[in-house]
Amino acid sequence: MDLEKLEKLAIGVLEELSSYNEKLTQLYFLLVPRAKVESLMAIAYETFPEHSAFFSSVSRNLISYRIYSAIEAIEYLLEILEMEKVSKAKIKEMKVFESADEKVKQASLSFRKEDYTSAFHNLNTALELVLKDKIEIPTTITGVNTSTIIDVLVKHKVECYLYLTEAKKRVLIIDNKIKHQAYSPTKLECLNAIKAMEELISCLRDKEIKLTEEIRNKIYQGL
Repeated sequence: MDLEKLEKLAIGVLEELSSYNEKLTQLYFLLVPRAKVESLMAIAYETFPEHSAFFSSVSRNLISYRIYSAIEAIEYLLEILEMEKVSKAKIKEMKVFESADEKVKQASLSFRKEDYTSAFHNLNTALELVLKDKIEIPTTITGVNTSTIIDVLVKHKVECYLYLTEAKKRVLIIDNKIKHQAYSPTKLECLNAIKAMEELISCLRDKEIKLTEEIRNKIYQGL
């Protein structure tokens, strides 16, 4: 079972148990709720083997638990779920930034070969990867208007907006000229573009972009 489904199941059982007198009611007398807790603990046992001793102990002793003890066990499960979600989010972000870093490295390699056009294409890809991650746009969505997204973020002065402005100026605009106007970028333009992307990635790596509903709607409308 995936983490979201397990979390919903745990919250549902927790809410049901909370409707009883937590301190006085023994789980022994509540056959269906007890069965639900047993099922929940069995799923948790399989999902988090590193915590198997805890969930196994809960399952063995449920028959003697009062409601509040079962609630404490489920609350602990929810804490584990939250930690796991945070951990997975960090791993995902690390992979995204590793990909972006790799694109910048490829751009640097193209720069050394004086293939400035390829360098800009790699930098533009790195920019799109980082933006999609930070504002939670699925990577499967293609044809994203990066320029519009940056304009919205800069207008509302979100995290690293000055670096986003530089990235648009040094990377995005020139890459668009290369694609649509057969423009030949210069060595200095390429060097500045690499520096702009390195600084943007460095700024965004440990930052959380917090979007209001208004900003998020403006961005998603432009996809």
